Amino acid sequence: VAPGPSSPSPPARPPSLPHTSTNARTLGPPEPEGHAGGGYPTYTNVEVVNDGAESAAFKQLFRIWSEKRSRNRQLGRIDKLIHVKLDVGKLHSQPELAAQLRMVDDGSGKVEVWCMQDLRRQPVDPKHHRQLCAGNCYLVLYTYQRLGRVQYILYLWQRHQATADEIEALNSNAEELDAMYRGALVQEHVTMGSEPPHFLAIFQGQLVVFQEKAGHHGKGQSAPTTRLFHVQGTDSYSTRTVEVPARASSLNSNDIFLLVIAGFCYLWFGKGCNGDQREMARVAVTVISKKNEETVLEGQEPPHFWEALGGRAPYPSNKRLPEEVPSIQPRLFECSSQMGCLVLAEVVFFSQEDLGQYDVMLLDTWQEIFLWLGAAAGAWKKAVAWGQEYLKAHPAGRSLATPIVLVKQGHEPPTFTGWFFTWDPFKWTHDPSHKEVVEGSPGTALPIAEITAQVNSFRLSKGPDNGRAGAIALQALKGSQDSSENELMRGPKSGGVSSTSASMNGALPREQLMHQAAEDLPEGVDPARREFYLSDSDFQDIFGKSKEEFYSMAIWRQRQEKKQLGFF
Repeated sequence: VAPGPSSPSPPARPPSLPHTSTNARTLGPPEPEGHAGGGYPTYTNVEVVNDGAESAAFKQLFRIWSEKRSRNRQLGRIDKLIHVKLDVGKLHSQPELAAQLRMVDDGSGKVEVWCMQDLRRQPVDPKHHRQLCAGNCYLVLYTYQRLGRVQYILYLWQRHQATADEIEALNSNAEELDAMYRGALVQEHVTMGSEPPHFLAIFQGQLVVFQEKAGHHGKGQSAPTTRLFHVQGTDSYSTRTVEVPARASSLNSNDIFLLVIAGFCYLWFGKGCNGDQREMARVAVTVISKKNEETVLEGQEPPHFWEALGGRAPYPSNKRLPEEVPSIQPRLFECSSQMGCLVLAEVVFFSQEDLGQYDVMLLDTWQEIFLWLGAAAGAWKKAVAWGQEYLKAHPAGRSLATPIVLVKQGHEPPTFTGWFFTWDPFKWTHDPSHKEVVEGSPGTALPIAEITAQVNSFRLSKGPDNGRAGAIALQALKGSQDSSENELMRGPKSGGVSSTSASMNGALPREQLMHQAAEDLPEGVDPARREFYLSDSDFQDIFGKSKEEFYSMAIWRQRQEKKQLGFF
């Protein structure tokens, strides 16, 4: 938000996200004189935003953005769904629901847990799966079936203030597991205290984080005689229990606490807790202790209760306001690195067609950051660091504990695909170019330079025009156009060959093709594919890549490079 005219000097420019355009924009050099009000230079971009029509880029400048009630009905329906029993069938058949709830299923799949010890992973006994230690990092592998296909999620659970060596070891062991599963693992980086709903669901609301754990981690510490556990949550996918310092100031009137002392337990109910919280607490405490427990209501504690906590002390008692989930539209960015700096280019009205096998794409859904890795992407090891850099630079002051999810081409979970208007799960399964990258076998594909066709017969389909308006209509129309353009860009599948096009293919000098109006092009050259008529050497020199690499990119990226180089 620009300051008013009374501001003495412009504020320090905060790190900002790229301009919301598919084309990268670079501001020109500062003009020597002439500044706008408030001390800003005259070349500063000014955007007028109308109430109720704010763009996603504008909304993300604020930490919290509340939609008007009348326009938030759909989110309200989703909020109601989250309080009823999850229907796995609906989550599988409706990826948009899975994306909104951040749940691929109800957590009833297979679970394997490894604890990081001495920078190596050690398997955890299944009977201790629900018991984590705040001083360790963990790998949690979840296996489930969706639409008849086995899929995997590998959670990398990181403790608070983990060292660089611990984080590196966690990532290294995750890579080893991913290699064992031939790159099929979706990897989600999770920080203690910021676990997503599905992570909690796989422990069925019984996840307990101990400060120190004797025995099963092999450290051999003796557990303290008095321990206090904070229970939060109302259902199996929001409940976690964390050990806190055993003193009265740790209590909170809105929640439930379990006080464990020698031979006895107190289950303390704060005045602000509800019936769902009490029900989940009774389930969670069975993981901690099998001792007899006495229910204690706030204000009716026996003297022994306060003695175990070292005496009475003030603690939070104000009613907790419900946490507001921001209703912000997802944003998709292409990631690249220039001179060691992360560069993001936003794709507006994005679709599956905008994902190419050489790309690293960042999808920001606000509650999670997805890094989509094309099958031939060369910078995938930098992806997590890019996600963290994005969060640090975000002008809204995003939490660095926001989960970061690595998704590889062909292994997209519904929590990712549900953010797209349409998604074809078989698009890359039947794509020969994708199979070549994944399987490493070139097959019988011919070089692009050898493909010839009657390009004059191609016409770009404009898609239906039925008067629909709004983002959904634009997105659907763009998908229709991209589909037609995709076939055009890839060249003909089969058919006769024209001697004219055959003689011209890859044989025209660059001067006759670059920066030329359509009517000035040589006869028989398709204006939409003029770059195709360059020789292989000229194409490599101008575009910096081969024709095979160029035509495997997303359509929007092809257009972007052609505009920049004078072939559009």
